Amino acid sequence: MAKPLEGIKVIEIGQEIQGPFAGLFLADQGADVVKIENKETGDLSRWMAAALIGGPNVKNAPVSHYFIAMNRGKRSITADLKKPEAIEIVRRMVKTYDVLLTNYRPGVLDRLGLGYEEVRKLNPRIVYAQGSSWGPRGPWVMRPSRDTLAQAASGIMAKTGMPNDPPLAAGIFVADHTGALSLAGGILAALVARERTGQSQKVDVSIYGTMIAMQGMEINYTSITGEEPERAGRGHQFLHGVWGAFPTRDGHICIAGVDDKRWPAFCRIMGIEHLEKDPEYGDNVTRNFHGDKIQAVLDSIFPKRTSAEWLKELNDADILATEVVDYRTMLQSEQARLNGYLQQLDHPVAGKVLVAGTPVSINGQVETEARMPPEHGQHTEEILLELGYSWEEIGALRESGAV
Repeated sequence: MAKPLEGIKVIEIGQEIQGPFAGLFLADQGADVVKIENKETGDLSRWMAAALIGGPNVKNAPVSHYFIAMNRGKRSITADLKKPEAIEIVRRMVKTYDVLLTNYRPGVLDRLGLGYEEVRKLNPRIVYAQGSSWGPRGPWVMRPSRDTLAQAASGIMAKTGMPNDPPLAAGIFVADHTGALSLAGGILAALVARERTGQSQKVDVSIYGTMIAMQGMEINYTSITGEEPERAGRGHQFLHGVWGAFPTRDGHICIAGVDDKRWPAFCRIMGIEHLEKDPEYGDNVTRNFHGDKIQAVLDSIFPKRTSAEWLKELNDADILATEVVDYRTMLQSEQARLNGYLQQLDHPVAGKVLVAGTPVSINGQVETEARMPPEHGQHTEEILLELGYSWEEIGALRESGAV
């Protein structure tokens, strides 16, 4: 079955996460994503091998988990963009490709002669997608940034963690990844607009702006009321009580609130029927928004049984609950495998391993096998031949160091 973006050709001039993860999203939907990599080093993520995190004796120490995560199913061409011959390769690509995607700092591609105005002269239908740190306007445009700074500046770090702890970043690169998904969404919208108008489109998405957008409900509360909510703690800055993680005999389970319809069954399962109609516990707002007392009660009860024992009864009663799991447990998830959220990759060094897949399926099509990321410059000659270069010209480019 054809994928929705088959036939769409993407030039990716990016590093690390925001640009490459946006490109990965497009590749997973069938786009031909060509990654232009630094001739000497390649994408910086190639060098974050498992050994850097787990030490030299960790299993599959030389394999870059990072590069695999960002670059499955792409093609790679090397180019030294400081050389005019390499810039000419990109310019030739632009003429027949649909999207130019970058997360280099704003202005970098302009200085190379690959800014939006130059590029759309070569291809009046190009979608030019800029992933940025802080957005296209304002005094912060040229500031360097990374994921953690976007979390700090957007307010999410100040709201994460227990009330008396220091501000905490999320345990993943949430700004980079969500910024990438926003960028991919912008590209898809721009492709639709291009098909309707026939005109080029310019997209800019920042990780800072994405983090603000993700907190719309919470930020609007402060804007409208002038009040600053407390830290999220175990649940959410608005939701405290029957909400968040609770310790069991052998781990933790997470509960996402108990409404009035489910409250009687929940009281029966927990053995607290005497609290069902108590106004300090039985009122929905008190129970889920200001429920410090019920939280303490549950903390004393949940450790009496295992997570599996609790979840059997809670799920049977349609209570919103699940186990809190680590990565090794999640990797055993049948749910994740069946939906393609985990895919099997046959890696030449690591062998058959599971890797993170795509959350999107179209027309019920689910991929369970992941495509390999490219070797550094693996498709250089293939792509140059597609662009019309002769073998003699390719040899000259090699000799000059342009590729």
